Amino acid sequence: MKPLIFVYILYVMMVAACSDTKEKTTIVISADTTSFYSIASYINTQLKCFDSMGVTYSVVTSEGAKKDSITTQLEAIRPMIQSFMDADISDSIHKKNYQESVFRDAGTASLNINYTPSDTLAPIKNIDILMDEQTSLVKRIFIRKQQLTRDTTNTEQLSWKTNEGFTISVSKKSNNGFLLNKTTTVRVIIP
Repeated sequence: MKPLIFVYILYVMMVAACSDTKEKTTIVISADTTSFYSIASYINTQLKCFDSMGVTYSVVTSEGAKKDSITTQLEAIRPMIQSFMDADISDSIHKKNYQESVFRDAGTASLNINYTPSDTLAPIKNIDILMDEQTSLVKRIFIRKQQLTRDTTNTEQLSWKTNEGFTISVSKKSNNGFLLNKTTTVRVIIP
């Protein structure tokens, strides 16, 4: 009788071991379909449009009581434009560190796309893109960058107005006060 029980228990164990009672886990890997607005693409489109019209640029720089103005070509202002290009977070490397929110601004008849960092150490602190709610064309882009270097806080405020130009305000503040307050406004001059 004991061998028969032993064979029966062995048979039950083999059947249990061979049956597929484990839960099957399916892992679905999906691509990130969230699309952030490409600032670099927008700026490049603006520059191509300006280039096709043969525009020049009026550059006014204010620092304290000093004010300077010149008229120049695109190559002279490219380093300033690069600051906008560097703020493009639409690629997959930067995008994962930012959150997007969209809301309607009735006061400006705009849709506002806002990007804020999830990491407080990110140098780009805020991006606001105002789009016309009827045409979905960009009206303005506002960008705020901030970094701490030793005891100095460097803040850069960028504003681009479609088909008109841009403004860059730079301030450097240390524990002893402001070291620099400089604003550069660039306007498009259409011939």
